[in-house]
Amino acid sequence: MKNKLFTASSLARKFFNLLWPTVLFAISSCEDQVIGPPLVAPIGNDRVAVLCEGNFMWGNAKLDIISTDSSGTKIWNNAYEAINNKPIGDVLQAGLLAGNNLFLSVNNSGKVIGLDPKTLQLKKSNVNLKSPRQLLLVNGNLWVSDLYANKITVLDTANLKTVKEISVHGWTETMVMWGGHVAVACYKGQVLLLDSMDMSIKKTLTVDTGALYLAVDASNQLWVGSSSKGKSAIAAFAMNSQVQVAYWTLFGDIGSLQVSRNKSTLFVSWKNRVYSFRSDAQSEINVSLLLDVGIKQLYGYLYDAKNNVFYLADAKDYVSSGEITRIPMDDPSKIKVMPCGVNPSGFVVLP
Repeated sequence: MKNKLFTASSLARKFFNLLWPTVLFAISSCEDQVIGPPLVAPIGNDRVAVLCEGNFMWGNAKLDIISTDSSGTKIWNNAYEAINNKPIGDVLQAGLLAGNNLFLSVNNSGKVIGLDPKTLQLKKSNVNLKSPRQLLLVNGNLWVSDLYANKITVLDTANLKTVKEISVHGWTETMVMWGGHVAVACYKGQVLLLDSMDMSIKKTLTVDTGALYLAVDASNQLWVGSSSKGKSAIAAFAMNSQVQVAYWTLFGDIGSLQVSRNKSTLFVSWKNRVYSFRSDAQSEINVSLLLDVGIKQLYGYLYDAKNNVFYLADAKDYVSSGEITRIPMDDPSKIKVMPCGVNPSGFVVLP
């Protein structure tokens, strides 16, 4: 960032359009509750899958399930192994709920699998991919970005067979729908705009090297988060003109861009904290500290808009078991810390 880190006094001067107040927490000790394995994943008022990458080449990826109901919040560790009697693979990268499927990409295992989102039973798989990364449902098909393959693979959701391969140059990451286009973040410093019907590249937007994260706000602006070698940038593009309308830089790596309930506010993780900014933000001075709960290595997070809950993933030392902090924004006193697998990085809200 061009300016120094935000202070408590600067935070107090910020106001942004959220449905709940800015909250700063200090973690208190919480008693962990580990359950399972039952015959099916626990059913609560809300259920969230925790994607634990594990370590590269260790094959120790895990899928944990968090369930919350009137009795409280519990976590079921190693849920995939318990149900399917085998490990999930090497580096659990991303997940997507689509219809009656929970799709997961397992990067170093070169596969995408489909589970029943309630029972977690394996239903289908494609084990012939190179290094799958992120997932997006487009016109009933599953698009898969890739680290090394120089292509985006389009899969039939019914059987995960390959429908088409779209040639690209280099590492691709997050994909989002933006108008009639599929926007694809390319690490080398581009955002590709592909026609969602014929799958051809229509335009390329130039951004900073390390383009990883995309989000679309209530005004249909496309936000791009780039992070490389300890330097990061956030930019926004107007949909009609497709020109850049906001841009700022930060020192240090950032995590994913996510949107609030009404999509008028965006979130980004940075410096082991979560920050927020309005969709009309023009520079880093419009960014405010939102959550600081003492996470050691904030490796991923989720804002569950339906339940107004944040989930923060702490990778600790990247080798030991991680922790998940659940913060219900309607009642922050019910903050909960739970143990999970190694290197938790992603979440999927389940039915």
